[in-house]
Amino acid sequence: MTLKWMAKSLLLAICWIAVAGGTDQTLVVSSTGTITPLVELYTSEGCSSCPPADRFLAELGAHIGPDFHAVPLAFHVDYWNRLGWPDPFSRKQYTDRQRWIAHVNRQSSIYTPELVVSGRETRNGAQIYDRIRKHNATTAKVGIQLQVERNALRRFHTEIVFDNASGSTAEGYVAIYENDIIREIGGGENRGATLHHEFLVRYWSQPYTVNIGQSSTLVELDIDPDWKISSLGLAVVAIDPKTGTTLQAVRTPLYSLY
Repeated sequence: MTLKWMAKSLLLAICWIAVAGGTDQTLVVSSTGTITPLVELYTSEGCSSCPPADRFLAELGAHIGPDFHAVPLAFHVDYWNRLGWPDPFSRKQYTDRQRWIAHVNRQSSIYTPELVVSGRETRNGAQIYDRIRKHNATTAKVGIQLQVERNALRRFHTEIVFDNASGSTAEGYVAIYENDIIREIGGGENRGATLHHEFLVRYWSQPYTVNIGQSSTLVELDIDPDWKISSLGLAVVAIDPKTGTTLQAVRTPLYSLY
């Protein structure tokens, strides 16, 4: 698989292959020939400033289409948990990632809500859209193809093929996210509020090394019983490990495998 071939692919081109003798299917997803950036929101249920940012990310996701493509993900950090409301979606791992992003952006501190486009702190909504469009107009030097199979009720077998023509090694990450989560908040700054979460990160992998040229990674993903299958999606991101810049990203819903 070459980048030239991938440039001909439609946005998140999807094909379905029936497995003989069973009901399982295989989902194949290819990246586009231009860059789809990762858009990260660092947020918390305990932060009163975060709900508007949560809504912004949901609205951004609603605008994604053939002419405007991004992978939005909401990471719930853990440093608000001691202030009256422990966020059940928070992870120290996500706080550590935000600290790393602050380091590459030369920020003196971290905060919520924070939006990051392709590794860069971005505070203005219009600027976020402009940066996404700029990436969408840039030829990708990394291509990604996913092949996802459901081999058990709550287990997915995923083969990821990276085609890296960037000239240096990259890092790959796998995420599972969940949409349409509605929560009644019983404490902290959002006490009494009803929050609606989209693109909420349920799982974020450790980094995979993406070598120069073509390489393949096999990943087994288990779905927690608390996660609503009909609202789950899978994302794969390749980044520059020095700057956090997105080299390429893809995402796809998983519900159709059921």
